[in-house]
Amino acid sequence: MKSTDEKSAYRPIRCSKELDETLGRLATQQHISKSEVLRNLVDKGLSATGAKVEEGELYRLIQQAVKETMQPQVERLAAISAKATHISGAAFFMSIFAATRDGSPAEQRRIEEAAGSARELGIQYLKLKDRDIDAFLKEGAKRILEDE
Repeated sequence: MKSTDEKSAYRPIRCSKELDETLGRLATQQHISKSEVLRNLVDKGLSATGAKVEEGELYRLIQQAVKETMQPQVERLAAISAKATHISGAAFFMSIFAATRDGSPAEQRRIEEAAGSARELGIQYLKLKDRDIDAFLKEGAKRILEDE
């Protein structure tokens, strides 16, 4: 119930006997007055129609609208990124093929081992979340150099 110091507007309404009985049942169930039931219902109705925005509700609505608007662009960028990754992987393996083509068997084996290590690090990186890529690459390069 509101404090007596708080000013409120008096709005008498007329309603059917059935509606009044329904308000009475709700008031009894909720242990509040019919006026409080009516205020709660009007408040919920105003919120549901968008005439009244609860604190934080406007932020949630904006966030939802931005997400819905941006989702197609995010998906498009993800597709472009995936395609670029495939192209990069193909270029990597083509460069390994070119590097080993004219080398001695020992050189070919060294290049293929380095490529295998790089591939394993790439797979490990794809499985990681929330890790600094620069630190991961430095650690991987150090491991590859140690293997040589």
